[in-house]
Amino acid sequence: MSLRGIFAFLLFLACVSQLILTAECTRGARRKGRRQERRGDNNINVMKGKFIINDKTQQCTWVARGEDKYTMNVTCKPGSGDGFTCKYTAKPATCAEYSSNPKGYWKQIARSLQKQKKLCVDPRALIRAGMCKRAPLDAHFKLTEASQKKPPSTEKTPTATNTPPPDTEQGCTERIDHRELAREKCGDSWASLCAFLFTVIQSGDC
Repeated sequence: MSLRGIFAFLLFLACVSQLILTAECTRGARRKGRRQERRGDNNINVMKGKFIINDKTQQCTWVARGEDKYTMNVTCKPGSGDGFTCKYTAKPATCAEYSSNPKGYWKQIARSLQKQKKLCVDPRALIRAGMCKRAPLDAHFKLTEASQKKPPSTEKTPTATNTPPPDTEQGCTERIDHRELAREKCGDSWASLCAFLFTVIQSGDC
């Protein structure tokens, strides 16, 4: 093989090596990105459950997601008609007992949800965990967003009564004596006829 052929072959090998190295770097970057994505997803904790309220007429579900701060979505639906949804937030880690017994904390939150009489209505009513009585208020769930659907109103609208409209017609004015007017307009000879005509015209207006 000539010197030129050997140089061309070496150049070809260098190009192939460069392409292989670039491909390996790209695969490594993709694997690292996937690992970081999975690691980020694993940091989000999800807790959920079901309960029944209002004399077992409404079925509800709750889902809490978060790390340090949790957002809990509550959705309740009756057997028929519209239900309601709302959001609560809390920082369970501010309760010292949470780190040692997180399962107990969420069980108590689930029981508190079921006992709540003003669910998704009163922002002052907290969803409390019994183990966190001495913890800051942030350890308990507080209402932050409510989108409650109201049932159709049962208030009766006033109905119109069939009362006749007020009588706006005025009665005929008192008949007046037209004889003086007849004499003035028609003279003495035609006064009687004119008075009669004036009387007929007035009666036609009534």
